[in-house]
Amino acid sequence: MITILAGGTGSIKLVRGLYKQFKNISVISNVADNFWYYGLYICPDIDTIIYGLSGNLDKKKGWGIKGDTFYFRNYMREVGIEFWFNLGDKDLTTHVLRTHMLKSGSSLTQTTSKIAEIYNVSIPIVPSSDNHFETNMITGSRKRVHLQEYWIQHKASLPLIDIVYRNIRTARPTQECVKLLKASELIVFAPGNPVSSIGPIIGIPGMKKLLHDLKKKVVMVSPFISNNAISGPSAIYMKAKKLDPSLGGLAEYYSKFVGTMIFDNKDQNEVETNVKPRFPDIKFEYTDILMSNSKKEIALAKYITCNFR
Repeated sequence: MITILAGGTGSIKLVRGLYKQFKNISVISNVADNFWYYGLYICPDIDTIIYGLSGNLDKKKGWGIKGDTFYFRNYMREVGIEFWFNLGDKDLTTHVLRTHMLKSGSSLTQTTSKIAEIYNVSIPIVPSSDNHFETNMITGSRKRVHLQEYWIQHKASLPLIDIVYRNIRTARPTQECVKLLKASELIVFAPGNPVSSIGPIIGIPGMKKLLHDLKKKVVMVSPFISNNAISGPSAIYMKAKKLDPSLGGLAEYYSKFVGTMIFDNKDQNEVETNVKPRFPDIKFEYTDILMSNSKKEIALAKYITCNFR
């Protein structure tokens, strides 16, 4: 079995490619993007994985359900209610069901399994934790702002000085998450944002030690090419955490619990010259990691399944 640690729109491409190439996979999803909004519990990363694997994802936006309408959101605004989060009408069904199940006593793991079943996704989609904790952005005024609020409502316009995982100290990985990691033949870090997508998963107490113990079978796919983020604000977030937003900084960030790092062919000389000598116990491999279409998603997945299992 292959288990993928995933979060954000940067992860679904690799998850989708692996799903098409090798059915015996599972996904451990980031939950720190989750938040309550008008009484509904929203799980952006979990839903992106489920919609993506079921063929319902709006690929152009990278989130939500394709062909969705926004009558509910628009009418909320029309009657004068502030409504900054883009909840589509079909998407709303997922959040209503999840919230109902949670308030009825189900865990996030159980609700996620049910929603995946509804969308005919047969592989395990497992929250990294059933506990609620959040990625918060510390702005120039020292105010804490939830990542979704910062990025969508404020459009990343506020000065960003730090990023924290609020309440993560009291979170614990789910039993299902731990079992999957221990049972997996290969563990893959998808090329999601190191700070906001993968960071909250590995930051849950107990996860770093577990991954360190499993290091030999952990593979990371770089979210950077030529020291630039392939997509999204990875570089901005790394700077906010006082991390070097480069190939070397990425290797440093993951070095304690990743045994193999996959970089793009374009970066082989840079990595071999400036990064590899610093981390002699890590294997560095190179291929085309830019998943610009479905064929390239499958090609990268095939490269991983053929070379590292």
